[in-house]
Amino acid sequence: MRTVLYARDLTVKLGGKVIIENVNLDIKEGEIVAIVGPNGGGKTTLVKSCLGLVNVSKGYVEILGLQPHKAIKTGKVGYLPQKSEIPHNFPFSAIDIVMFGLVNVDIPEKEKLKRAKQYIHYVGMGGFEKYPYSKLSGGQQQRISIARVLVSEPEIVFFDEPSTGVDVVAQESFYDFLKKIRDEKGITVIMVSHDVGVVGKFVDKVAGLNRFLHYYGSPKDFFQKHVLQKLYGSDIELIIHSPECVACEHFHADFKGKS
Repeated sequence: MRTVLYARDLTVKLGGKVIIENVNLDIKEGEIVAIVGPNGGGKTTLVKSCLGLVNVSKGYVEILGLQPHKAIKTGKVGYLPQKSEIPHNFPFSAIDIVMFGLVNVDIPEKEKLKRAKQYIHYVGMGGFEKYPYSKLSGGQQQRISIARVLVSEPEIVFFDEPSTGVDVVAQESFYDFLKKIRDEKGITVIMVSHDVGVVGKFVDKVAGLNRFLHYYGSPKDFFQKHVLQKLYGSDIELIIHSPECVACEHFHADFKGKS
């Protein structure tokens, strides 16, 4: 299977402080990977370093076999940051927002409009094309933002805390949608998530990051006390909410303790 993201000894310093250190990743085409860990552990910095948005102090990273800045220019890399880049009172319609995702795509305007409508329907927002973006609910704005990311038809997408502020039912619906775009379009998905107990049902691999990459592999092997203590701290308390074994894919957990 083709490697779409490859990092070796990736180290980033910001303001003289080491944020991530010696991170190694080998993400394959079509995988869904969750980056989890405590607040301040470097999750967003890792994503930004992979996208070329922060300078790498040591090591290197490749996306689709290219340096990040070159990969971005191909239009095959999508990114949805944690905080929307679009002001809530932006005076444009939903379809205008999605069309922004095609600014650097060299296809005729008629084809751009057709594709934008297609992806608005794909994210379940058909009928809202002309609706003012500022009048949409937070969840609806998120869907339109996702359509904007997908409309360029990327091969790999990065989501930073995509389910923040969304209720549990909507979270599971969103994770199901990530599996849908992977299964139907072959897109590799990399997401930063705080939903440690939920992602195990939806992802192929978990990257446990707290400055160092303490774990990278299957979700079922991630949910073990010694792994979680290494990542979150030795005083962590593991609370099991389901009768299934710790190693099973439907395992849910909450965590108490210092992070």
